[in-house]
Amino acid sequence: MARSEPYKGLRCNDCRSFFEGEEPLERCPKCSGLLDTVLDEDTLTEYSRKRLDEGGRSMWKFSMFLPVRRGSIPVTAGEGGTPLRPAKSFSKNVWVKDETRNPTGTFKDRGASVAVTRLSQLKVQQLVLASEGNAGCSFALYSQMARIGCHVYLPRQSNPAKIQLTKKLGAHLTQVPGTIADAGRYAARSAKAAGRYNASTFVTPFRHDGKGTMALEISQQFEWKSPDYVVYPVGGGVGLVGMWKMFKILEKIGWTRSNPRIVAVQPSGCAPVVEAYNRGREDVEEWKSPRTIANGLKIPKPLAGKWILKSIRESKGIALKVRDTEIRRAMRQVATKEGMLMEPSSAAGFAAIPRLYETGSVDRGDTLVVIATGSGLKTLEQL
Repeated sequence: MARSEPYKGLRCNDCRSFFEGEEPLERCPKCSGLLDTVLDEDTLTEYSRKRLDEGGRSMWKFSMFLPVRRGSIPVTAGEGGTPLRPAKSFSKNVWVKDETRNPTGTFKDRGASVAVTRLSQLKVQQLVLASEGNAGCSFALYSQMARIGCHVYLPRQSNPAKIQLTKKLGAHLTQVPGTIADAGRYAARSAKAAGRYNASTFVTPFRHDGKGTMALEISQQFEWKSPDYVVYPVGGGVGLVGMWKMFKILEKIGWTRSNPRIVAVQPSGCAPVVEAYNRGREDVEEWKSPRTIANGLKIPKPLAGKWILKSIRESKGIALKVRDTEIRRAMRQVATKEGMLMEPSSAAGFAAIPRLYETGSVDRGDTLVVIATGSGLKTLEQL
């Protein structure tokens, strides 16, 4: 048993200032940079991966990798522990990490569970966030469980089921004109005016480690061997950053011997990360007039653009675009041949697989894990 806690506090990605993390911080108080949680790798080496088998199914068996204090009681609905299943209609070496099995049907539940747990410990009573829809549902659920007031800002074109579920779970909902970027500006003004905590993507440092538990589970499900590639549809990039962080930690503490390469996928109608990566830029530029059926990926300028690009580069990854027609085709294929209902944003990852093989970017003997980020049950009008 480890004698000290792995979670040490928060560090700014830009000015590198360190904070103990016992206040509900958002961005860096000194320079407004994005904050990352600090996990002590020496302490993590004191834990045994064999004990994880005794930790149940939930992602919280990996609590030592999360920004909470030892002995914390999580705000949990049983998220995580999702299946890793073969996708036989693609290739014998393609596997699906099926995040549709989470409580609200998406991987957003992982980040929301961790964030609400930590914010509850820090005595936050009201939070606000901007969302395309899925994160709003997740935070509505976990905030209600923790008795924290939740205020969600959604673009008007969000899927009707996501709007309704957010309301039914008790959140205060405001629909705004424009994109998720516009919703983000409304959320920021609301947080400042009413003294609420802003839990939006990368404004809070407590979401990406939750999604990083996907990397921990994938590694355990592969018996502590990394797949060759992880295919991930990129919107705000929380899951990409979180998974890459955890893959690196696992290798450093000796639980795995290698890391996968990250394949970042975006729709051709909104691909700021793909364009920036393939042009060798250090940051993303805002995508003008984004158009795609994948609402969750319609993020004109991800706040963590530099961090996302750095993560892909460190993994020696690949970034590619897929057309909406390919996304629709993938939705039909996984529904009829795999028995999985995927929302368009999730299907984008599957749409990339034929392109990877056709271009020779990936060998058919390589092992691919595709992250199925969200269920199509909340986007039935798009099936």
